[in-house]
Amino acid sequence: MSAPGHLDFYTVVLFLHITAAIAAFGVTFAYPVIDQVVRTRDARALPLWHEAQIQISRRVVTPAAVVVLIAGIYMATDRWSDLSSGWWSGAFAILIVIVGLDHAVMIPLARRMRDRAALDAQSGDAGGTVTLSTEYERLNRQRTIFGGTISLLVVVAVFLMVLKPGV
Repeated sequence: MSAPGHLDFYTVVLFLHITAAIAAFGVTFAYPVIDQVVRTRDARALPLWHEAQIQISRRVVTPAAVVVLIAGIYMATDRWSDLSSGWWSGAFAILIVIVGLDHAVMIPLARRMRDRAALDAQSGDAGGTVTLSTEYERLNRQRTIFGGTISLLVVVAVFLMVLKPGV
């Protein structure tokens, strides 16, 4: 680790790593709050909200996660010769699982939720009241479970990187 006030390449990469992690995963902790606001204020906006989630995953989460991975590999190989240590391999595996879940589960769920919410909004009454279908609610439960799992994995990865067990 660099001395305070000392700027070297490792410190710059550490800064990029932390900034990319915040960009990639910070917003996902706000998703449940945003979802609840949209659902209670105007459920007709749910298709737009789910499209925003898809675009955030593709344009922010994935590219930032790649930066997290590349910077993490650099830092680990620069300062620790044993990449098989528990903290690094655990954090690496968690990152791969998170990105995999995002692309295999979360984005497809958001697409299905977007499309289902659009259908539900079309069947709303003249006053703009939307009753969400049981299909939408089922998809929302799945998204809540997987989203919570991803958030927990992010917290575990941060824990591993801060404490570095086995070093």
